[in-house]
Amino acid sequence: MSYADRVIQGIVGLDRRQIEGQYMSPALSRQGAAITLDWLTQLAIDGRTFHAQQGDAVTLVNFAETAYDEDQPQFALTVPQGTTVIPLSIDINLQDAAGTDTHIVVSTTTNDIGDGTSTAATISAMRRDAPYSSQCSAWSLYTGNATAATGLIEIARVLDPFAAASGHGILGLHWNARNASAIPVLVGPATLQWHIVATSTAPQGFSELIFAELQTPDLVRLSS
Repeated sequence: MSYADRVIQGIVGLDRRQIEGQYMSPALSRQGAAITLDWLTQLAIDGRTFHAQQGDAVTLVNFAETAYDEDQPQFALTVPQGTTVIPLSIDINLQDAAGTDTHIVVSTTTNDIGDGTSTAATISAMRRDAPYSSQCSAWSLYTGNATAATGLIEIARVLDPFAAASGHGILGLHWNARNASAIPVLVGPATLQWHIVATSTAPQGFSELIFAELQTPDLVRLSS
C-alpha cells in the first residue's frame, strides 16, 4: 500500500476502492498494460453476484397462468430489510404454447411479498467458492396468493399474440443491465417478480436471473 493510500485509509477508514466509487484504481498486468475493472465485474470477483433459475437442463417448467393474477407471480425474488439487490440479467425462454397472447411482465415492488403458496428455488453464488451467501429467497410458480404488492412498477414486458406449436419457440425476454436505459435498485424489503400468462394454455420454458447483492449500508444511503 502506498503512503497516499495509507493516509486516505487512516482519515476515512475506507479502502481505496470504496472511496473512488464505481471504478477500481488502475493496475498493471504482467505485460505492463493498464487495467481498470468496472464495478459490476468487481462485484462478481468479490463474490457478490448470485443466480436463480426455473427449469433444469432440458426439463421445462409448466408456467400455469392463463389469466393475469397479480398476487400469484410465476417467479419472485424477495429481498429482506437490510439487503439491496441490483438485477444484472433476466432470460426467459418459452416454447410449446397452445395459447395466444402470451405476456411476460417483469415488475418490482416496495415490499417483500413472501412465498404465498409456491416452491422454493435455489439461489447459487456465481463465484463458485461461494464466499458469501444470499440473504434473499427465490420462489417459483405461486398457486396461492402472496402478500399484496405495494409500489408496483413494470420494468420490462413482452407480448407474443400468436400460438406456438410444439418445437416452435415463441418470443422470450432477454434483459441485461448493461444495455438497459434504467436499472432497478431493490432496497429491501422489496421483490423482483415476473408473470408469464397466455390465453387458454400457458407456455412451457425456462427462466434465469443473475443479480448483485450487498448489505444496504454498503451500497445506498437511506433517506431520513
